Amino acid sequence: MKTTMRLVGAACVAMTAVALSSCALAGKPGAMQSYDFNSIKPDPVIAAMVPQANRDTLRVAMELHYSPAEFLDDANQPVGYEVDVLKALAKVMGIKEVQFIDEDFDSIIPKVNEGTDDLGMAALTLNKERLRQGNMVSYVEAGYSYATQRDNPKDFDPVSPCGFTVAAQSDTTQADTLQAASDQCVLIGKSPVTIITEPDQDKLISQVDQGSIDAIIGETPILAYNQAKYQNFEMFGEPFETAPQGPFIAKDNAELAKAVRAGLQKMMDTGMLADVLSPWGEETIALHYATLNPPIA
Repeated sequence: MKTTMRLVGAACVAMTAVALSSCALAGKPGAMQSYDFNSIKPDPVIAAMVPQANRDTLRVAMELHYSPAEFLDDANQPVGYEVDVLKALAKVMGIKEVQFIDEDFDSIIPKVNEGTDDLGMAALTLNKERLRQGNMVSYVEAGYSYATQRDNPKDFDPVSPCGFTVAAQSDTTQADTLQAASDQCVLIGKSPVTIITEPDQDKLISQVDQGSIDAIIGETPILAYNQAKYQNFEMFGEPFETAPQGPFIAKDNAELAKAVRAGLQKMMDTGMLADVLSPWGEETIALHYATLNPPIA
């Protein structure tokens, strides 16, 4: 299987696996040691389920500024636990090449639905609106948390965020949750939340670390990873609104969705999924059953 990527202005564009390996040497030493993908053999039954149009190349839309799920290393190469899951999944499905394509978060689903990309993978929470637009397969489960500067110097209150400046990645369910909290503040006669949104969540986390934003709401595993990365960044309170996440496939590509579900289930059954997530410290979020278009309350 070859792995390629397309990045506007990147130094390494549309490369084969050999070229990627050479380019990766430019990165920092001691980079994350990921799973041995060469040890994975295709499952012939699952490979036969993959539509003919997807057997040579799987184009994966990602928003590559969301560590540790998907981001760029120092050599401008895509890395992260979802990148690794897709590499392993493609091997199981017998797909020859994966292209990781950097898209704005809010364009991922439209790009998949219009056929520009085959699959979207961006820590996407399964919800009614996304399921209305296409097919999704649950494979991990994560909740939300808040984070502030270390020791919460501004006394941010997650129960009552009224009047605080709080960040969320734009066009996400976390941003929707924050807007609902702000609306509730106004309803009870308090100051609304000043909501700061930005497609690049890493930028928002950096601003919280520096103290220019009071707090951020984000997915618990993402914030936990960055808590270890930033000196003054600290998670605050308990996780909430736990929900399944998974890849998005166009509604008119149900056969690919079924093959993806089968591949993820094979990874769960063999322990491969947990092993792939483990180097990133995310093995606890793995589900035991991959469900295609599960009912969402």
